[in-house]
Amino acid sequence: MFNPSHQPAILPNISGAHLPPLALPVDACYQGAVDCGIRAAQAFFNEDEAVSLHAHLPACLHHYLQLVRQACAVLEFSETVWQQHEQASRDAFCAGYLGRIQQELRSMRAPPPQHAAALH
Repeated sequence: MFNPSHQPAILPNISGAHLPPLALPVDACYQGAVDCGIRAAQAFFNEDEAVSLHAHLPACLHHYLQLVRQACAVLEFSETVWQQHEQASRDAFCAGYLGRIQQELRSMRAPPPQHAAALH
């Protein structure tokens, strides 16, 4: 969960896109999970003809959480530490994944037209 007194994680803009980077409602200490979600979403766009979105996201999330759990075991973190961070890591991964999907969808559209009053 995001604490407004902390720094937010950032969803960087897509190269050349007209969309600015986006501050996510995720603590910056989970930026790595956000970044993994972004990379998984980018992989989806390479594989979208072979796999559906509703199958890709859970599979990627499961794989990511397995890797994090294994890293915690190697570093000898207790089960309690893992449980404290599992939901936040899950939320951060999904925020990065879904945020990148949304950015890609928005980048496929042209920028909204400016109002006539703004042109004068």
